[in-house]
Amino acid sequence: MKILELLPLGKENAIPSRKLADLCDYKHIRELQKDIETLRINGEVIASASQNGGGYFRPANESELREYISTVESRAKNSFRSLKSARQALLDLEKNGV
Repeated sequence: MKILELLPLGKENAIPSRKLADLCDYKHIRELQKDIETLRINGEVIASASQNGGGYFRPANESELREYISTVESRAKNSFRSLKSARQALLDLEKNGV
């Protein structure tokens, strides 16, 4: 996939989403995001930078890889907290016969 060929190594070299989307001939950034998600599911390590305009990159060293892992774990924990609340609300509704 062309995305992998264009991803730079290192956070300081992150390529902005819009630029990467243009280089890959995507009309919408969402298409790029979906393909990056697919690549990640298939085992590719593609980090995203939120500083300096953001963008995507491949971690260049252990520190960047650890930072990526920490970021993903934090997002997952927040998602599970939200899911726990939603499940509790559903149980409450079911218990009250609504």
